[in-house]
Amino acid sequence: MAQHSQPSNYTQGYSNCTLATHQLRTAESDAAFLLPHIKKIDCILDVGCGPGTITTGLAKYASEGTTIGIDISTDVLQKAKALAAEDNIPPQGPGSIVFEEGNVLERLAYTDNTFDIVYCSQVFGHLLPSPDLPLRALAEIRRVLKAGGILATRDGVDQHFYPRSLDLDRLWGENQRRGLHKGAPDADSPETSMPALFRAAGFGADGGKVHIGAGTRVFSGRETRKWLAWRATGQLQPGDPFRQSWLDAGITEDEIQQTLLAVGKWAEMEDAWFVAVQCEMLAWK
Repeated sequence: MAQHSQPSNYTQGYSNCTLATHQLRTAESDAAFLLPHIKKIDCILDVGCGPGTITTGLAKYASEGTTIGIDISTDVLQKAKALAAEDNIPPQGPGSIVFEEGNVLERLAYTDNTFDIVYCSQVFGHLLPSPDLPLRALAEIRRVLKAGGILATRDGVDQHFYPRSLDLDRLWGENQRRGLHKGAPDADSPETSMPALFRAAGFGADGGKVHIGAGTRVFSGRETRKWLAWRATGQLQPGDPFRQSWLDAGITEDEIQQTLLAVGKWAEMEDAWFVAVQCEMLAWK
């Protein structure tokens, strides 16, 4: 589904500034907790694959298997296909990769018990506002996962800017959550409730079949801060879907300008840094 017709549960869009974040993600940086469990012959599904930077990495670990990436945006899937071609990953046969349009909230085009591994990066935080959406997604994932297969998910649960004196934890962190959650309170948001959601979806947490972990991404150094400020400034410009998600959540123009000013100051502070905390889940069917 192209950007202009994306489902309403995804609000942040695919502008160049938003995609710049997605394109930083790799199998080694964002799926390291899963990599030791991948076998060469595995059949892997990457749900919400975006530009394919993680998916192509997973395919290299399943070098004799098959990897499929699905996303709701045909535009971003074209970028994923171009990346796979650039990396010389074949579209069929052992070690192949395929990118297809698909929505995990609808019935996927795969039979029951198809995949050895299903991976989702930064998907569940978008499955709002209905509390039923995450369970619908997990039910469909469980359907296509083989018995004994692995579900791996990674979702951002918190973020902090240092020094705290610029108030970016509120101006950026809280406002980003408000935009993501369409203004709804985030006390029981999907990304912070993954263990309970897994249990409700039938993944037995008490038999050693669910592992709850955490990861981080740290941004520091002058050039990295400048890049992060460029991304944030671009996302909050008129016309960007990310900015519109803030406005739709009730965030004022004055708050957006305060955020932009604080981000600019933060980028110029010599010892400033940023950390994002991720919930990393592994479950065996």
